[in-house]
Amino acid sequence: MRKFTWGAASAVLTVGVLTGCSSAADKETSASAPASPSASVSAPASAPAAKGSGKSDAWKKADTRIGDAGTACELPISFEAVKAWKPTGLSREDGELLGKFSGHTTFRGACELDAKPAGNIGFIRVWTADNMTDKSPRQVLDAFMSEEKRASDQRFSEVKAGELPAAEVVYKVKTVLADEPKEERALAVTTPKGVTVVHLGGFDTQEHQEMLPAYEQAKKTVRLAS
Repeated sequence: MRKFTWGAASAVLTVGVLTGCSSAADKETSASAPASPSASVSAPASAPAAKGSGKSDAWKKADTRIGDAGTACELPISFEAVKAWKPTGLSREDGELLGKFSGHTTFRGACELDAKPAGNIGFIRVWTADNMTDKSPRQVLDAFMSEEKRASDQRFSEVKAGELPAAEVVYKVKTVLADEPKEERALAVTTPKGVTVVHLGGFDTQEHQEMLPAYEQAKKTVRLAS
C-alpha cells in the first residue's frame, strides 16, 4: 500500500507549474489521481502483466525510434521508445528551465517520455550537455548525481547502452509525497555530438519498477543518432 502526505502534495502543487514546457515541474510529484493497480514488481521485462492487474500492456506494442534528425526528440543518441509512451521534445529555453527547476544546471532537458498513456505515473527524461564530450560516461554520471541533492544509496556500474560504453546508477531519493524514499536510476553515454543522460523516475518505487521495461528497451537499443 502506498502512503502519501497529501497536505505536502498540495504545497508542491501550488509552486509546481512554471511554463508550458510539458509541465516542466516534476509531473511525477504533481499527480493527484491515485495510482492504478500494478503487476508484480519482480516480473522480468519479458513477462506478461499479472492477470487482472488492470495495468496496460501498452509497453509491449511496436516501438518508435527517437533521437534521430526529424524525430520527436533530436538527441546525440537515438533509441527505441515504447510506442505507448508520449515523447515531447523540449526547446533549449524550456530544457534549461527544467534543469534550473530540477537542480541540474550542468545539463538541459531535451526530451520527456510520458508514461501515463501506458498506465503509469512517471517519465523517462533525457538530459544533454554540449561541453562534456571529453568526459567518460562515469564522469558524466558523477556530474549528474552531484546535482541530485536528496539522493542516497547510490550504486554505480559500468554497462553497455546498445553497443556503446555507458555508466548507470540506481539510487533512492526522499520526496515530500511519500513516507519512504523512492527508487530512481540514470544512464550516461558520451558521444562526439554531446553527452546524454537517460533518467527514469516514477511517482514511487512501485511505479518505477513497472516502468523498467520501457527504460530497458531504450537502454538496449541505443546507438549514435543519425
